[in-house]
Amino acid sequence: MHIIINLQPLLTPLTGIGHYTRELTLALLAQPPEAGVTVEGITGRKREPLSLDHPLLQTQSGASIGASERDSPAWQLARRYLRNPLTRKLYRWMCTQRLQLTVGQQDALYWEPNYILLPWRGRSVVTVHDLSHERYPAFHPQERVRFFSQHLPESLARATRINVVSQFTADELQALHGIDPKRIDIVPPAVSSRFFVAPEGQQPQQLRHRYQLPERFLLSVGTLEPRKNLVNVLEAFAALPLKEQADSPLLLVGMQGWGEQTYSQRVQHAFQRGTIRRLGYVPSDDLPGLYALAAGFVYVSLYEGFGMPVVEAMAAGTPVLTANTTATTEVAAGAALEVSPHDVDAIREGLHRLVADSHDQRIKAGVTRAREFTWEASAERLLGSFTQALHSA
Repeated sequence: MHIIINLQPLLTPLTGIGHYTRELTLALLAQPPEAGVTVEGITGRKREPLSLDHPLLQTQSGASIGASERDSPAWQLARRYLRNPLTRKLYRWMCTQRLQLTVGQQDALYWEPNYILLPWRGRSVVTVHDLSHERYPAFHPQERVRFFSQHLPESLARATRINVVSQFTADELQALHGIDPKRIDIVPPAVSSRFFVAPEGQQPQQLRHRYQLPERFLLSVGTLEPRKNLVNVLEAFAALPLKEQADSPLLLVGMQGWGEQTYSQRVQHAFQRGTIRRLGYVPSDDLPGLYALAAGFVYVSLYEGFGMPVVEAMAAGTPVLTANTTATTEVAAGAALEVSPHDVDAIREGLHRLVADSHDQRIKAGVTRAREFTWEASAERLLGSFTQALHSA
């Protein structure tokens, strides 16, 4: 089986799709020789055989273009290049030329981990992470909605098989696109083993010093964009008694996404007091320690196809407050506090419980749930999907 992977998600600082692409690519490369799996990657620049030591597959993926820091000029250039409609079209054309070199190879299969297939006449598998652009188009830039609306239906029609990250997303594909469930395979993301290891030695103190962490704090991780529901979450936090805010400030980790957020005066005062604080983009190596040091984790998104930070926080032994809708309730499986993402009062009460209640049983259940998600199991599912694609009629 010869697998060709579009590596575009690895060319900028890794968010959910980038981590998913990298970890599953590494798992494919780790298959024993007798499995007969070979892997190539394509970018707009070149197409090449992949190995475990490829620069784009290292812990700080994208480091070869300076992406370990979100303000890197090289990263900013790549981000603009891949988001601009004209240059992205050129990039897709360049990738297509490299992809077409394999046309006619009988055991070749193209895996697109990021929604939209490149033109390709062979067998293919496409991964769809969520359909938020259809359910909540206002939560995305108009150009992104146009691009997905134009290309996703055709991509779904051409794909030999379709992968999703949750049953929720599988249900969405059936509801919104009428996809036959027999064409869909669930291949969830997983939790790296490093999230289960408590910080030790000098690391906790180094993290506290590096990010000026208070003794006790709540943590939120995710790109700062409308879908993450930060307006409601911050409004709910700012409505807590001042002592509760001061005792457990809310720290926001994540790159600035699209769209300007408008906050109430109460929330702005919390920013000024420092009871709400932005840490910005954090290197992935620091995330396990930040999760573990947090008194609680807050992730009350309006829409998620999976919600990876929920599982990462549970793996680190941190109690979680999340939404009782879309995929996060499926992923948490009863191991987290759940509230309506639309109800500010409910979120405020959830935040209060997060800092006031005892969570021993919830933490234990969260760690157990998180251990169900492994990259080895996901890679086995992915290879099963590839095999079905190669042998389908």
